[in-house]
Amino acid sequence: MSALLMPNRRQGTLSHAKAIRGVSAFPITKATPADADELSALHAGALPPGWSAPEIAAYCGETDRMVLKAANFAGLHGFAVLQFAADEAEILTIAVRHASRRQGVASYLMEAAIGLFGEKSVSCAYLEVEEGNIPARSLYEKSGFRIFARRKNYYRTAGAGMATALIMRLDIGGGLSQVNT
Repeated sequence: MSALLMPNRRQGTLSHAKAIRGVSAFPITKATPADADELSALHAGALPPGWSAPEIAAYCGETDRMVLKAANFAGLHGFAVLQFAADEAEILTIAVRHASRRQGVASYLMEAAIGLFGEKSVSCAYLEVEEGNIPARSLYEKSGFRIFARRKNYYRTAGAGMATALIMRLDIGGGLSQVNT
C-alpha cells in the first residue's frame, strides 16, 4: 500500500502512515500526472474556468510543487496545489467537489498542507482568496492565516465586475522570511 498523508489533529502535523481503513473519511495522498484529467474536471467545476489537465500534470511532476488529493472509496473529493521556494510556501489552490463541500475535505487538505510545511521547514505560507469568499476565508483564518495585503480589482467576477484579492499569510516557525506585519 502507498503511504498516506494523514493529518494528525493532536500534534498539528502530518504523519506518514500505512493505509488503514477508517483512519480518515478523506485520506490525503500525493497526486500523480495520471490523476490530471480528473483533477482538472474537478477544478473546472469548483473554480471555473479551472486549470487544464496538462497544467495540473506538470504541477504533479515539478520538484518545487506538490499536488495533494482527497479521495476515498467514493472517488475524488478535492485537491490542493502547493508551491515551495526557499523557506516559503504558497497554496495555489484548494478545490472541493460541490457534492463534497461542508464535509471537512478542505480542512483535511489544509491540515495536510500545513503539516508538510512543517516537515519542509517552511517559515511562512501564503495564499490568496477573493475577499467575498467567506467560507474559504473562514477556513484559512481557522487555520491561522491572517490578511497580509489586498489587491483591489484583481479578480473578474460574473457580470464583468471586479473583486479584491486578499493575500493571507501563515507564520509557521523560524527561517529566512521575517516580515513585520
